[in-house]
Amino acid sequence: MIRKLRGLYTALNRLFDGIGDICLDCEFPRCQGYIWLLPQEAKRLYSQGVEVLEVNDDISFINPFSGSEKIDIEKIKPACPWCKSKRCRMYKMRPLHCRMYPLSFATENEIVYLVLHLDCLYAKMKIKDAIFIERIKALFRRVDQKLFKKILETYRSVDRITKFPEGDNRIKRLVALEEFFRKGGEPCPSARPSSTVRR
Repeated sequence: MIRKLRGLYTALNRLFDGIGDICLDCEFPRCQGYIWLLPQEAKRLYSQGVEVLEVNDDISFINPFSGSEKIDIEKIKPACPWCKSKRCRMYKMRPLHCRMYPLSFATENEIVYLVLHLDCLYAKMKIKDAIFIERIKALFRRVDQKLFKKILETYRSVDRITKFPEGDNRIKRLVALEEFFRKGGEPCPSARPSSTVRR
């Protein structure tokens, strides 16, 4: 059972071992867009010198607008200031959002799914690997419900003020997150997306 965020970090590192080398050959830029943070991540990263953008007093992102650049939350998929030459300069302290990619959450008809982003070169290489897909599902089944609830509550807050940018967003739904909750457990939070921030 994965009870702590650091344990989830470790499990995701193992799942995506070697992905950094694939990123160097990928032609899909700005894969992350707005990088949302769990509350504890926002506090930790801020204390370590990472500039954090706070929206509505309770939703935090790594600030993609550096220096004198005007903050424009309508900007589509701004570049992460910590990514240079396809390498992350804060790799060891990167947040869950980054560690999960090309996995993410997506809401459709109020159902939250675990999805795989198919624009990612690594995802393209793995999409037909049934064993890898099962490893993903097995990993998330091991996440303690209390931790999972905190992650999904943050995602739900982010999802309320975000929407996918115009154009294609190629994703593959892997599983509805309700399936990760044991019978008798709390239901998976759902969300109603709106249109304040683009990711």
